Amino acid sequence: METNKETRATIQSRLDVLRKGIISEENSVNYYQTLIDKTSEDSEANIGMRRMYTDLMSEEKKHVERFQELIAKWEQKLKEL
Repeated sequence: METNKETRATIQSRLDVLRKGIISEENSVNYYQTLIDKTSEDSEANIGMRRMYTDLMSEEKKHVERFQELIAKWEQKLKEL
């Protein structure tokens, strides 16, 4: 078997990994949103924590977008086979 050649099975395996990964990333977005919601703005320390949670959530959203791009790419490759 040629190791660099993509087949329906190898592409489907890639998609399986990506679909599991995007769930993890979406869960991270939700986790940071929950932390933001539960952290009051009653002190400078809490304001700093909320800002950091927001930054981290923003980063996780970028990951979700990248996973979506990769899923679309590999779904298209699967259709082309």
